[in-house]
Amino acid sequence: MLARAVSRSVLRTAPLAPRALAARGLAGKIEDGAIPGNESIATGMEAKEMNADADIFWSREPITGPRGTKENPAIIPSFNDHRVVGLEIEQGVIWFRLEEGPLHFVAGQYFKLARMEGGEH
Repeated sequence: MLARAVSRSVLRTAPLAPRALAARGLAGKIEDGAIPGNESIATGMEAKEMNADADIFWSREPITGPRGTKENPAIIPSFNDHRVVGLEIEQGVIWFRLEEGPLHFVAGQYFKLARMEGGEH
């Protein structure tokens, strides 16, 4: 009895399903039959990354510069009060958490976190 009632309700609502599930967000932006590219359908952080200018936070290239000394430490930018840093040495990569405040001495180099204003992090 329950199965009959459920099947009747499904059959009654079936014609509404295509209208209810129709995507209106991309209507008019993509030609019929075309496969949209990433640029046209990206949202959120993906879209922000794709539209970003040359920015050290979106670059996958390592930050390079002179060796950090006590008088002139390597400055690491961050929107937060800490940042995970990878330092490449002969034996591999040393990962450490750089905190805001005092100088950090790692593998013969000095590092200092430079807190940046703004951002959404």
